[in-house]
Amino acid sequence: MEMDNRVEFLSEEGWRQWHLELLQSTLNRVYERVPFYRKLMDEKGLRPEDITSLEDLRRLPFTTREHLEENYPYDLFAVPLRDIVRLHTFPGISAPIVKGFTARDLLAIRRLTARFLTTCGVTSEDIVQICLDPGMSIWIEELKEGAEALGALVIPPDPQSTSHRLRIMRDFRTSVLITTPSYALYLAEMMVEEGFTPRSLRLAVLVGEGLETSTRLRLEKQLGIDTRLGYGITEAIGPGMGYECEERKGYHLAADYFLPEIIDPETGEPLPPGQKGELVITTLAVKANPLIRFRTGDLTHFLEGNCRCGRTTPRIGQIEGQIDGRVSVRGIKISLRYIEALLKEAYGHVPLYLLRIKRSRFLEKLELWLAINEQLFEPSILGLHRLAEIFEQKFEETFGLPCRVKLVEEDHLREVAKGQRILFD
Repeated sequence: MEMDNRVEFLSEEGWRQWHLELLQSTLNRVYERVPFYRKLMDEKGLRPEDITSLEDLRRLPFTTREHLEENYPYDLFAVPLRDIVRLHTFPGISAPIVKGFTARDLLAIRRLTARFLTTCGVTSEDIVQICLDPGMSIWIEELKEGAEALGALVIPPDPQSTSHRLRIMRDFRTSVLITTPSYALYLAEMMVEEGFTPRSLRLAVLVGEGLETSTRLRLEKQLGIDTRLGYGITEAIGPGMGYECEERKGYHLAADYFLPEIIDPETGEPLPPGQKGELVITTLAVKANPLIRFRTGDLTHFLEGNCRCGRTTPRIGQIEGQIDGRVSVRGIKISLRYIEALLKEAYGHVPLYLLRIKRSRFLEKLELWLAINEQLFEPSILGLHRLAEIFEQKFEETFGLPCRVKLVEEDHLREVAKGQRILFD
């Protein structure tokens, strides 16, 4: 795939002009073709022609994950169903979240992912091994297609053991590893145990999680490699939304694909560079499922000034947390709202609970404590175990990760939780 990255070096005025043109085009399409957005804008007394500058963006309503669920299955599509060539679905509370793609959308995602990998340093000469959990299957597909578009040889993930993956890495001389930071650290430990030195490995592209600088430097020294970090939102554009360049000074945002804002989560007002807030995005290049001011729930901040690499795209720092009751575990976003829905499905109500996230050899493991009280009652211990198994099965089917249920005394749960619903051990 021929790459043209000149857009990343536009002047500030060039960006403003292009963003405004794309924003106005997107607003016209959603107002005419998506009744949900027409209704939201009508309620605010807005029409597309009222948005005459980028500063007017703040006048537009927000889109939330709840809106995505409420408009299941295809009420947010801006094209006829016959133009949709692929559907991705994600778990929701009241209904699944569905994202459609036109053929043009798929090509755009492939180009963006290829650009992300190219900026990270991946080339057509590389052998790329992807090691991600099944819960990241959509990213796996997009990363595989992006690397293949560059002409690289790609080894997708398999359900085999870590030892098997290390053998494949050694025998096929993997040069680029794509995984989460936690799994990369786990692999490094396993390499030491097995006496394996990955001489062919030169680069790790780390996605789905942040990484402390000290830990990153230790990983690079131990494996003798370079690393790059990537950022994305599955409901929006995918793994190529933000990526590091050779300067490694924050994520360059793909500003030709979406318009980013950082807002105060409480007031919804835009924040200046340097102040931490919630990342909000408006897609500019999506045909099937455009999103207007989508609240990602991710907390971060804009970095000031341009990068020394010469790119003029906006940059953000690492994600510093979530505001909407979600937590990232091994790159997979887990919502407390969804956990409560699964609990209600299994138990008939939502018991008092605490989600414990334990780290063992760099990998996070989940344990859900449920308080034993008069509400959580079954005639037998076997009955309680049966309900726990039902929840555990549904959780793994939904998120692709195991979660063990543990019944504990209510007083002990409250003492440990101290009013929190998530505890990191």
